[in-house]
Amino acid sequence: MNSYNSNLPSARLPRLRRELIELHDEPLKGINVIFPHEDDMTIMCLILTPLQGPFHGIRLHLTVNVPENYPQVAPIVSIQTTVKHPNVFMGGYICADVLQEKYRSSRYYNGGYTPGYLLKYIFLQLLSFFSDKNIEQEGGYVLDFMDLYNLEPNKFKSDMKDLVKKFKCNKCGYNDIGTKHYINITPDSNEIEKFDIYGTPYNSQNNNFNDDRKENQIIKTSIKKDVVDLNDDCWLNIIEFLNERDILVLSTAYPRINALIHHYNILLRRQLICFYLRKTFTEAILGIGVKVGSNQSVEKRELIISEFDLFSYEAYRDHRLRSGIWGDSFTHFLPLVLSAVHFEKALPIIKTSLMNIRDYTEWKSELVLKTIPGLMSSMVVNLMKACDNNRQQSSAVIKASEKALQGYCLLLHLLTMLSNQTDQRRRFRHKTNTPNLGEFIIYLFLCRDINWKEFCTGFLEELLSRNVVWFLNKEASLAYIEPDDYISNYRLTKTFELSSTSLRLVMFQVAFLKMTQDMKNSQKNNLDKRYGYPTDEMSNSLLQLIKKIYQVNTWDVFFEMIDYDLFENEKNKIGWELKVLKLLKNAINDSLISGYHQMPYTLNEVYYLISRCEPGIPPSTSSLQRDNNNEEVITGLTFYPDQRSTRQNEDRRNNPNDYNT
Repeated sequence: MNSYNSNLPSARLPRLRRELIELHDEPLKGINVIFPHEDDMTIMCLILTPLQGPFHGIRLHLTVNVPENYPQVAPIVSIQTTVKHPNVFMGGYICADVLQEKYRSSRYYNGGYTPGYLLKYIFLQLLSFFSDKNIEQEGGYVLDFMDLYNLEPNKFKSDMKDLVKKFKCNKCGYNDIGTKHYINITPDSNEIEKFDIYGTPYNSQNNNFNDDRKENQIIKTSIKKDVVDLNDDCWLNIIEFLNERDILVLSTAYPRINALIHHYNILLRRQLICFYLRKTFTEAILGIGVKVGSNQSVEKRELIISEFDLFSYEAYRDHRLRSGIWGDSFTHFLPLVLSAVHFEKALPIIKTSLMNIRDYTEWKSELVLKTIPGLMSSMVVNLMKACDNNRQQSSAVIKASEKALQGYCLLLHLLTMLSNQTDQRRRFRHKTNTPNLGEFIIYLFLCRDINWKEFCTGFLEELLSRNVVWFLNKEASLAYIEPDDYISNYRLTKTFELSSTSLRLVMFQVAFLKMTQDMKNSQKNNLDKRYGYPTDEMSNSLLQLIKKIYQVNTWDVFFEMIDYDLFENEKNKIGWELKVLKLLKNAINDSLISGYHQMPYTLNEVYYLISRCEPGIPPSTSSLQRDNNNEEVITGLTFYPDQRSTRQNEDRRNNPNDYNT
């Protein structure tokens, strides 16, 4: 959590005013908020009326004090009515997770208050706190409320009413019959059904915070028109003044409104808001947090985006916000596109942010390709890691896939908008500038009139060549090149096994490319119309692709997944094994020519090694020894091509005693 600095401007009142307006517009059943002081909105009387559980039908009185450093810290809430509850202590202290300081005692717990929690959410959690008969305790075990006090429900409720009657509040009228706005501690059954008990959360006698809203109210007019005569602009203007609940009701009743909401992504648009200050993307510049590692050189520093919860540049700059909703820290602010207007306002800050992330003193367009594709690629890598670690936990995979897809699309939206601002320089797409092939796939998205299939063959050849050094260091016998007419099942299975992580990552990268390209070409749901966010259909498609990707265990299915046609322009499609073996052996030769690996073994030595793994494999030349049982091979030689590895190999050959097999 960010430490509070009294010299910084307070976010309390601006945030609180917006929250109270939201709470007023969308009243919550069972929750009544009253302000005892007309000129102070930071102190509230909170009346909770549980609609189920042990306190059903009994109004409870709590006080809420919003501290100066809110929303950085939780509001202070205590209960004044005496109640029997295992998590309520002397002085009205409530031991509720949502009110506690956020901490991370273990990797499995992420509880406590965060600035992303609104008052209405906290109030709902407290209502649930007093409505649940099963009480969770520290350590994970659960207490049954009635078993704990060994009382019958009716007896317990009777005792509670007697306890509750002992408290009265002359500020809000709770249990004080002498006040103007008397609040009975036990509403009757008829009152419970009335909306006004729960539907008006603020006492009208001191609704002072509403004064600023009068100018925003729809001006009443005597002009009447049929709703069918209203054009889309009129309806969109009306919708702006409705809360989400009313929008959903209206869209259900009137299909035209439902069509407008989906066409203009109204509900998505309403979620584009700073979680800290509650300002919208039309009022502030919104973005995400990036954590930049400090233990390496600038070019090699790790860039981490833990969450994609939106917050404002104002919160980052003026209020020193340095952690997200769930406590993940960040060092830099990166604005997002969201809309064309928002992008134009944010562009200077975007450039400054990229310069700060890479320690540049002046703007250079190369910063775009040096930063954003790498962040996008990390989304895919992190998703694959999450899938590898949580194969049996579908909820974890779903969460990871949604986060990865959302991050990928938002960053892609930023990348495409920034690319339109700079010159197209093909030299920055060459492999000498792109050591990461995952980033190369992302570059393809920026190329006009180019599709994946046109690049697939060249990409695949380069991928296989780059993988060679990794699998040879794990299994040196694969360096042997068998005759072209021999089907080596060992090579097929072992190479796939040793390259599986890399191949799986490519399948993920290609899947993301194809999905986002489809979105780019869509007239209905492109990135601009969706504010950079993916559609639900894309999320569902990704989950299905994840299942398919993890079922791939042979080369022919892998090639099918990445849209590579093994038999292009060939009628005979029998015998894919020989086609794949040719690709794999060519990759070894190409890798050696390109300097991606060196050959530390003789042909005789690798033939001996492969013969141990695949006894029936034929020699590639007549000069090879067929009987290699007595061949001595130095183990531990490396295929890395650098000079240090070469010296290491020479040392092992010169001192072979400890390395023979």
